Amino acid sequence: MVVLAIASVLSAAPAFPALAHTPERFDVCAAHHREAGTCEDTATYVFGDRVFLRARVVPFHARLEARVRYLRPGAAEWRGGVLVRISDTGRMRWSFRSQKGDADQTEPWRFRFRIADHGRSDTVTVFILFGE
Repeated sequence: MVVLAIASVLSAAPAFPALAHTPERFDVCAAHHREAGTCEDTATYVFGDRVFLRARVVPFHARLEARVRYLRPGAAEWRGGVLVRISDTGRMRWSFRSQKGDADQTEPWRFRFRIADHGRSDTVTVFILFGE
């Protein structure tokens, strides 16, 4: 009887609010600087450059984490990357120094952020070139 009472109370309790809201907006962009300057849906770099990814989610999902996922040039499957913290204002950022092995003259990298059980951002396209 006690087990039934606890089970009915638990099933009647509302879901944790953070799990209930899907992002209304979840945007990602690439920039050449950590904070200042333009941030675009498509960006081009030369290997050796630092690639800065910035994202913002609304509602903010503060204190949760997002996984940066990537699709290598020519690949068919997205791969999981690092976890990044979501700020109190819904902002995320991650950067990496591109290397020669990242460069591809014809196909881009693609990146997006994903919050488990909530949703994923749009996709940013990043070209990393060998240079001239």
